[in-house]
Amino acid sequence: MTPIFKNIAFGLAAGALLFTACGKPATDSARRTIPDAPDEAIRTVMTEFANGNGGILWQAMPASYQNDITDLMHLAGSKIDPEIYDQSFATIAHFAEVLDQQQVFILNSTFMQQQSAEQLARLEAALPSIVGLIETFVTSDLASANGLLHFDGQAFFDTTVSQFTEYCEALAQLAGEASVFSGYDQAVLAVLEANDLEATVQMTVPGQASYQAVFTRVEQRWVPADIASEWPATIAQAIANLEATSVDTMRTQKPQIMAALTMMDGVLTQIAAAETQAQFDQSLKGAIMPLMGLLLMGQGLGGMQSAAEAAEPATPVTPSGSNPVQQ
Repeated sequence: MTPIFKNIAFGLAAGALLFTACGKPATDSARRTIPDAPDEAIRTVMTEFANGNGGILWQAMPASYQNDITDLMHLAGSKIDPEIYDQSFATIAHFAEVLDQQQVFILNSTFMQQQSAEQLARLEAALPSIVGLIETFVTSDLASANGLLHFDGQAFFDTTVSQFTEYCEALAQLAGEASVFSGYDQAVLAVLEANDLEATVQMTVPGQASYQAVFTRVEQRWVPADIASEWPATIAQAIANLEATSVDTMRTQKPQIMAALTMMDGVLTQIAAAETQAQFDQSLKGAIMPLMGLLLMGQGLGGMQSAAEAAEPATPVTPSGSNPVQQ
């Protein structure tokens, strides 16, 4: 992943300070008061997010962290070519439309002949959520240069993060996995030791082994200790990487990049127009060369080949000192 999107991804990962993972869709974006006590603060975030309030993750961050992430997004927006960036996401959006429209042909294509009936059934069940994930991403603030320049963290987490985690939840269930947040609204938390700046909390979630986690108090918010200790250096490095990014390099390759994107968009149009399986399979074969061209030009896209990774909610953050202990 190139520097711009490493830092965008880091910004999003930072937003998931406590337990970002797949949860449920947002049903209530009303603000919740986050208590001062460490166990109550953590329980509030866990319960709210498990019940669909993605915005609670942004609320759980110290104000300075929110400012750092917002500044990173705005800086990233100033370091890209808007036309290339926006057209890239328009092409991804077009792909999602085709994926949604041509599901039957996709499942019956020659490319799927090696799949078992069970695998095809899983894919068929998963396609709506896959389309939803992509559409959530390409309609978010991260999908346009203007969106990056005017990034609003609270709005982003209230909407995009909540929607994204809804589809993650659906995909996890289709894969036969239990919800990551199953039972989190019934978690039992106990403060083992604490002072004004640090707290060790034992967490017990029904159906899981209990574990201990260390949190640091930062600007009236309880943050996993490892994140708090690494934050300043990571932000400084992120800013340095972005500042070192040259827009000129991208611009020199802009004609080739735009031509490849236009070609890919044309292929997608042909695939969408297919009315028979044979037409679809032939159009799909025609997409291989343009796609390879885009991959070969990946560096010229200024990191846009990693854009999908940038909008994914982070993998679950294991708080500092979290060593499972048997109940």
